[in-house]
Amino acid sequence: MKPVLALRQFSVVPSLLLAGLLAASCATAPARPPVPISTGEPRTEPEPPPPPTDELPEPEEVLPEEPEETGPDARLFLTPEFMEGRQIRRVGVLLPFSHSRAGVRSQASGLLAAIEMALFDQAGTDILIIPKDTAGDARQSAAAATEVINEGADVIIGPLFATSVQSVATTARAVDIPIIAFSNDRSAAGGGAYLMSFPPEEEVARIVDHTMAQGIRKFAFMGPASTYSRRVETALRFEAARRGGIVIASEFYAPDNQAPVDEARRLAGRINSSLMNRTERVAVMIPDNGVQLRAVAPLLPYYEVNLRQLQYIGTSIWNDPQIWREPVLENAIFAMPDPQDTEYFSNAFQGVYNSEPASLASLGYDAAALSISFLTDGRVSEDELLEADGFRGVNGLFRFREDGTIERGLSIMSIRPSGPVLVEDAPDSFVVGGS
Repeated sequence: MKPVLALRQFSVVPSLLLAGLLAASCATAPARPPVPISTGEPRTEPEPPPPPTDELPEPEEVLPEEPEETGPDARLFLTPEFMEGRQIRRVGVLLPFSHSRAGVRSQASGLLAAIEMALFDQAGTDILIIPKDTAGDARQSAAAATEVINEGADVIIGPLFATSVQSVATTARAVDIPIIAFSNDRSAAGGGAYLMSFPPEEEVARIVDHTMAQGIRKFAFMGPASTYSRRVETALRFEAARRGGIVIASEFYAPDNQAPVDEARRLAGRINSSLMNRTERVAVMIPDNGVQLRAVAPLLPYYEVNLRQLQYIGTSIWNDPQIWREPVLENAIFAMPDPQDTEYFSNAFQGVYNSEPASLASLGYDAAALSISFLTDGRVSEDELLEADGFRGVNGLFRFREDGTIERGLSIMSIRPSGPVLVEDAPDSFVVGGS
């Protein structure tokens, strides 16, 4: 049975982690708990990242297959000697291994480690990963895409940055090869590019839904003047308005301002003037974290907003131990992927590599596992990627929209001094046709 992870074949959305188990019990396999991700001997140390200026090494003693087509545009299909004679499916991996910033190189290394982990867990002996360095540069990304396409890639995973995604999509679209990329910039989606990412707009939509279900229809915003924060504020206005709510005021402060008292005073005044009675409540979105959030959140009560009439709301960046003991944030809520799934992946990754996964590593696992599940009996097609019922990965339920953006099923968490607790499960399925 083909382990395509979609509701069109199963009565529940199966997990990418359950591909092997589903072969024996497709109709009844539970979504939780997932079976062990890895079954091989764990490595005691992660693979070291490549030197900043060097290309990732190609597999040793590689020999080309005979091209599958002839003529001036024939592709040279890369085949390592040990894989000769097999019907190989190839996955191009484009990541910024030699980026100038150490944090970006770390993310690239973590993504590749998770992709390798998915290959070990999910693939047979006929899947070949072909990694290429993009350096985070759009022109180099396009050149790397051309290389992996010429070497026979059936699908491309990566790149990371929006400009690189756009350049790779242009190259890949000409030969009808889809890419599953990691940018969370929605403008990079489409044209054959599907974004396996954590867009803040999805988290805002989920938290607004939950908040309005609790009877709160008024929202306010206070956050740093950053690109991320402005995206959150725009999404808050859009999601509140389309559900019949209203954002009564927004304030932005300098990202390094740990005491934005003027902004807090103005926002407090607008909140107090909007409250019609002592039972009405306002939800205040603050897309900040760490010490900065602990400094900002208490300012509204300081300027005489009744804390009982405030419902603080946030995004997944609130999954941060630094803020959990802040008294003002007790019972604040935020949206994030299913914590049980994410914790399980983190533990499994540590078991294999003896290190914490990079924050984006789980996206690499899901992108690779999804690609492998389709490649087991052919190519990765648009129809398969746009399966309306979606898929379940190590970050929970997800599906791609026709424009290449991702829709996620998210949980609602509430902050307690000991850590966040689950107050509303992620959905088990999507409403087909919903957005």
